[in-house]
Amino acid sequence: MTNNHTIHSFTPLIQPDSEILFLGSAPSVLSRKNQFFYGNPTNRFWKILSTLYQEDFVNADNITKTALIKKHHLALSDVYVTCQMKKVGSSLDSNIINTVFQDIPRIIQHTNIRRIFITSKKAYNDFIQHWQGTFAENIQIINLPSPSAANRSIYKTDEDLIAAWQKIIFNN
Repeated sequence: MTNNHTIHSFTPLIQPDSEILFLGSAPSVLSRKNQFFYGNPTNRFWKILSTLYQEDFVNADNITKTALIKKHHLALSDVYVTCQMKKVGSSLDSNIINTVFQDIPRIIQHTNIRRIFITSKKAYNDFIQHWQGTFAENIQIINLPSPSAANRSIYKTDEDLIAAWQKIIFNN
């Protein structure tokens, strides 16, 4: 049985001095329950940031995570401001339909964002198709491997995934 349940993105977490924007697709079931980005404990997003920035994002509460995001001039949002899921209770990107895009150009307009990292292949492809030609050449748009546990078949170890995310720190 399918039910097109509408998912709403969280308010973007962004500051004027943000330099890097991470975009997911839409909040997962557990993210919505925990009321914060990448809220599924099996998602490796916070572990990756902990390793790369040498800060404890993993054990931090949402207020501390927000402070750490700001400290490192990072920003968080989703590609879709709303979408629907073909299957109730699903968090898989393959079930996302009826998307309404977040106005990313407006969100980053008065910031120092020069690199946008998208943590979902579907969201990346949709983003590129929707916003093609919109961003200045000095803004890099990069697809990162998903930190989701669903991606463990490709990036089996945390070390493999962290290595693929090194470009965040080293700007390559």
